[in-house]
Amino acid sequence: FAAAIQMDNQGEVISCDLHPHKKKLIQAGADRLGLSIIKPMTADGKVRREEWVSAFDLVLVDAPCSGLGVIRKKPDIRYHEPSAELPALQRAILAQQAEYVRPGGVLLYSTCTILRRENVAVAEDFLRTHPDFVPENAPWPEGSGIAPGAMVTLLPGQRETDGFFICKFRRKP
Repeated sequence: FAAAIQMDNQGEVISCDLHPHKKKLIQAGADRLGLSIIKPMTADGKVRREEWVSAFDLVLVDAPCSGLGVIRKKPDIRYHEPSAELPALQRAILAQQAEYVRPGGVLLYSTCTILRRENVAVAEDFLRTHPDFVPENAPWPEGSGIAPGAMVTLLPGQRETDGFFICKFRRKP
């Protein structure tokens, strides 16, 4: 929704989720906000879509994760052991989504966890295996206190936010 708002409801935002019921939720939110450019779809982030290869200026990967960064909102998370398979899933999704970024375009990787193995380790592995991408400092709001960087981990309780990891890559032209 934030992307569509930033785009002044001009262009196209394709919003995908693996779970079919999320399509309806995304559409309802877009309708409520008057955002006509959002096209919700059910899609598996690991499955290649030939028509999307090198087609997007920006791809945002909000990867499935252990969710430990939002534990205060979802306290039951503490009773579940984070899956050891999550980093492999995150790497597979990130690698597939990278193919959809046009040369010169941006790939954002984000999770709502603070575990290094799901964040920095995935991002560093991606850079090692995708030499056509380079890290790029993200522009943070002035006065946010967030140091410039391509990879940023926000910790719960700091800067009035939950725990998140955000990483920005640019595909070489």
